[in-house]
Amino acid sequence: MWSDTTQVKRMPPVSISVEDSSRYSSIMTDINTFKDEMVLKFIMGSESLDNFDNYVEMLKGLGIEEAIQIQQSALERYNNR
Repeated sequence: MWSDTTQVKRMPPVSISVEDSSRYSSIMTDINTFKDEMVLKFIMGSESLDNFDNYVEMLKGLGIEEAIQIQQSALERYNNR
């Protein structure tokens, strides 16, 4: 059913600037490790979904908003071509 949709929107092939590349990689390494651990805990029930807001705050503390801004900047450069 998912493949039958006509509403496919994907991130275009953007390029992160050289200046932001190492920072983005560092942020996302920590975020992906934390996310992978927590998603399993939420699914398995060892972490209550009542703690989801804490999970989101931890992602913010790890720099997810900066990573989003780096991606947003790359998208804006792509769109301005």
